[in-house]
Amino acid sequence: MLSTVTIRPDELLAILAIAGVVLLTAAVAGVWWLKRWLRRRLRGARRAMAGRVHQAAAGGVGSGRWWLWSRPLPNRRWIAAARARRTLWRAVTAAEQAVGQARKAGAPTGQLDGLCRRLRKAAADADRSLAMAGRVTPLSGPPDCVSDQAADLVVAAGLIQNVAVSSAASVSGPVVANLADDVRQEVIALSAGLASAARSSGPPGLPREPA
Repeated sequence: MLSTVTIRPDELLAILAIAGVVLLTAAVAGVWWLKRWLRRRLRGARRAMAGRVHQAAAGGVGSGRWWLWSRPLPNRRWIAAARARRTLWRAVTAAEQAVGQARKAGAPTGQLDGLCRRLRKAAADADRSLAMAGRVTPLSGPPDCVSDQAADLVVAAGLIQNVAVSSAASVSGPVVANLADDVRQEVIALSAGLASAARSSGPPGLPREPA
């Protein structure tokens, strides 16, 4: 038989006191260890940040400035240059697509393919100039010479597009006209045939007209 163990109140208080001291000691030790761990982590992060700043200051990123600070601010000149670049590339793409569609339609394109290649190369040069002009910060838009170059290329792209559209229309025009004439003739012939059939059959109960 198991003997019954009786714990007196003073012994129970002593046990609880000892357990509380042990738990408190463990909690204090845990907090102390956590603080040391956090300090080591923060010290390592500070050293890494200091190393990056020192590397940037040594000439890695534009005389010690962060890369983000070296980007152009969106002033009037930058906005005008971005708008001109977007307009230029839209015009170049439209011209190339028009020439491609004319070629697929079998229309004569002559030297339009070569002109499109020259147009794209010139547009790349003008785009580079516009990008550089957008980083400068005077009061107005890009310099007149750069804006004039982009505007001339937009006009040239429009002319190429118009020629390609006209060439495609010259091929498709006769086809459309012949189709329209055939449709009209067929409609006239069918209408005449239906009218003749209606006259020959006549109303019900009436004799047909002699042939």
